[in-house]
Amino acid sequence: MKVLIARVDGHRTCGPCAGHPDPYACPRCAAASSPLTGDFCDRCAVADHLTVFISALPPEPAAQLGPLQQALLTAESPRTVLTWLRNSKSARLLRDIAACGRVLTHTDLDALAISMGRGGAQSTDYLRSLLVAYGILPARDEYLASIERHLARTLQRHPQYAPLLRPYVRWSVLPRARRRAARSPSTRGRTHWAATRMNAAVDFLQHLTVLGVSLDKATQHQVDQWLAGGPTTRYEMRDFLVWATRRGHCTELTVPHRSKAEPELLDEDTHWDLLQQCLLDEELPLDVRVAGSLLLLFGQHLSRIVTLTTAHLDTTDDRTTLRLDDTPIHLPDPLERLLRCLAEQQLQHGWAATSSSWLFPGARPGTHRSTGPLSRALATYGISVRPSRATALIQLAQDMPPAVLAPLLGMHVITAQAWRRRTGTDWTAYLLARRRAPHPTCSDRFSGETRHPLG
Repeated sequence: MKVLIARVDGHRTCGPCAGHPDPYACPRCAAASSPLTGDFCDRCAVADHLTVFISALPPEPAAQLGPLQQALLTAESPRTVLTWLRNSKSARLLRDIAACGRVLTHTDLDALAISMGRGGAQSTDYLRSLLVAYGILPARDEYLASIERHLARTLQRHPQYAPLLRPYVRWSVLPRARRRAARSPSTRGRTHWAATRMNAAVDFLQHLTVLGVSLDKATQHQVDQWLAGGPTTRYEMRDFLVWATRRGHCTELTVPHRSKAEPELLDEDTHWDLLQQCLLDEELPLDVRVAGSLLLLFGQHLSRIVTLTTAHLDTTDDRTTLRLDDTPIHLPDPLERLLRCLAEQQLQHGWAATSSSWLFPGARPGTHRSTGPLSRALATYGISVRPSRATALIQLAQDMPPAVLAPLLGMHVITAQAWRRRTGTDWTAYLLARRRAPHPTCSDRFSGETRHPLG
């Protein structure tokens, strides 16, 4: 690519084609010089930056960062790489850590994230994901690691609660989080689940400190008074008190379960119209169409949808099935085509794109998308997550017994039984109030030969 600085026969052309030297050409490779440097092109400027950076390192860190150097040199957008190297906080962190002269480890980055606070932790997390994506650091479950970092930050602020809080997290919270991670990939919600329980426990212990009472002397009246004086998130302290009671740290104290409001539903026509829009409207973004279809058809949590990979899709005899648990689901033709397109497009995401199997890749290399941005994208097109999911599960629970529904959708059989009870008791008024028009099928709603996805 060259800068057009001349005209030949009335057409704009570059200097060499017009018989003149190009003053904007890179002296090294003759490509267009970069506006960021003024002399060399973007790719040559990236090479110079990396050469200076790597040459200043001891042999072991320099060899460790070799794959990253090669990836940056061959990136599709060298200008983006150059901007990252010159201005990014995560790039400055990499230079500072590597300059210490030892091989980088997760432990170094963990200590740095804790010392820098929440803002610095974001830069550290991006740098870590980049190093993991290119094989410089081993892969690990970052959401489980973030639980331990949250514990470390909490104990820095409240070291007096370490004798209670550390064993509670180590022997109660983390083991359950690991068991769940063994069944399905972790999401940010799992970190939030653990952090909420830790924060509630600390808040209650602080309340007792203000009262001048230790945990073993706390009374049920003090617990009830504290619960009534704050937000409902205080009820998450129940988990800590159950653990403390079993370990003999306090008398038997009770925190009731928070009552769950009955889910809001979509009316039948709205539900099927939204599903038809997701499957057939080509003006919608592809990720919105796929996520909306999985939400409206199968009632999947967004936390499950964003962790889907190409391994969940099986193609045999030109037909694609989806596995949400152990049972393959035959998909309607429109959704089958959408999933195939999404699987083909998921490889390239930004200058730091790596080989990844996520159907919904995240902004950081090697990570899946967060549920928050996806939820907002769905809401932009009129798809409310909770009502859509509840409506889909209500309709599925009407048609299938819990023993069939649970392994099909990857939910516990007790959860499937709860949805079944809603269709038979809690939702009697709703069922009677529905229009008495015949229940629509996929064949009624969609063009082409389709069938009910679970039929």
